[in-house]
Amino acid sequence: MAGITIKEVRTNSDYRKMFNLPGKLYKDDPCYIEPLRIELKKQFNRKKNPFYKHGDTRSFLAYKNGEIVGSITGVHNYLYNEYHNEKTAFFMSFESIDDQAVASALLKAAEDWARKQGLNKIIGPMPMSTENLSPGLLIKGFEYPPFFLMAHALPYYRKFIENEGYEKEMDVLAFRMPIQQEMDPRITRLAEQVAKTRNIKIRFFDPKNFWRDVKILIDIYVEAWKDNWGFVPPTEEEFGDIVKSLKKIYIRELVQIAEIDGKPAGWAITLPNLNEALAHMNGRLFPFGLFKLLYWSRKITGLRLWGLGIKPEYRKRGVDITLYYHTLVEGQKLGCTNGEISWVLETNTPIINATRLFKGEEYKRYRIYGKSL
Repeated sequence: MAGITIKEVRTNSDYRKMFNLPGKLYKDDPCYIEPLRIELKKQFNRKKNPFYKHGDTRSFLAYKNGEIVGSITGVHNYLYNEYHNEKTAFFMSFESIDDQAVASALLKAAEDWARKQGLNKIIGPMPMSTENLSPGLLIKGFEYPPFFLMAHALPYYRKFIENEGYEKEMDVLAFRMPIQQEMDPRITRLAEQVAKTRNIKIRFFDPKNFWRDVKILIDIYVEAWKDNWGFVPPTEEEFGDIVKSLKKIYIRELVQIAEIDGKPAGWAITLPNLNEALAHMNGRLFPFGLFKLLYWSRKITGLRLWGLGIKPEYRKRGVDITLYYHTLVEGQKLGCTNGEISWVLETNTPIINATRLFKGEEYKRYRIYGKSL
């Protein structure tokens, strides 16, 4: 394509250029929140990110008239393909100026790389690990800043991807929910009655038995998500990496484990919306970002329900309602005001219905696209 050159990202300097690009593209977008640069570096560090023990990536930059105007990363997750018996690639880190030719050249670069890997389909945007960042391209809710670990995008990306023959694979949803709401007394009675009649007990994560409870969370996670669209069971090292990250920010009362007859049945993990602090840091911890992080973290008023899982044998017993209820109660005690429940597959009707019981309103939608190669 005339005037457009695609170059593979190879050096630390190339990665810096890729990390700097979104800040330029979103400079007039008040909702954009730059991720921590230290986390971006770790994500693409082949020695520090356990993903690279069972996967590979290749990143590309687009240049036009000598200026960087776009980026994309192709992802080959060996475990995903083994688990689903597929030959599928992902793409992520898709950013572009408002120019179809640039976007087309970037997508073609990722597709060509995927073909060389022997893969016959590509879907995206999909991160290396869906535990760390939301999948999908934002197609609704551009006027709202993202909650922690959720993605943002420019509105014109959708037409660029669809113009290249990509079609919808799945939508994932985000619901906003007022935390300081006056709950319908019927909901309170329902939650209390369900817990009593079905012997559901909710307990908080126990830091004194940290690894015991982590194992419970892992076991429930694998059982609860194993049949979900796009699920890949994380390796022990990957989950350990996630735990180390969450350990720094979790709130004990908001990591809740549901038990039925004394046996673990489900859990809900709700995280403080760290993006409220990151919005003041321009992606950097040093030299003064750490102080900003500590200062603004004390002023966070938002919570994000990061995950909720119930073992198959304990579904349709009211465990979801009970976890929602107790999470909301604890959030109110903490003085938080606004919440988000995300990400939720559009096909997950039970969770969507439970969310709406607590005044949850869909306000963002993300689309995962696919294309045969």
